[in-house]
Amino acid sequence: MAISKKVKGVLDGASWVRRMFEEGEELKRIHGAENVFDFSLGKPRCRTPCFAEKQLKAFADNPILGMHRYMANSGYSETRSAIAAVLTEESGLPFHEDHIVMTVGAAGGLNVIMKTILDEGEEVIVPPRIFMEYRFYIDNAGGDLRLV
Repeated sequence: MAISKKVKGVLDGASWVRRMFEEGEELKRIHGAENVFDFSLGKPRCRTPCFAEKQLKAFADNPILGMHRYMANSGYSETRSAIAAVLTEESGLPFHEDHIVMTVGAAGGLNVIMKTILDEGEEVIVPPRIFMEYRFYIDNAGGDLRLV
């Protein structure tokens, strides 16, 4: 099945990232995983805090009816309210749950922001040393990336 020229260009342009991951896997095979430190995206090597492990275990041991359902696009109201309260306390500004949108990671958040504020063809000015994914987020929102 053929893919669009745009998607093919994105895949070709991002292939160095795939090569980086593949090289890391090869180095682990050669030298042993314990001798290769993977500083790539989304692979932290730190332990989950004990309080979080305990809470997750409590949820697993005592499931709440409906806890695995889909939530509103902006996230659970009680979570957004709690975050708004912390932000209000820390900043002195009047945050409310309606000011908060929960996302899965920074990538999701940046995509929401770009889709929210950009109109087709608007420029986004970024410094030249960018996280490579910014280009895709901006393009996905119809923006035009300008390195300055």
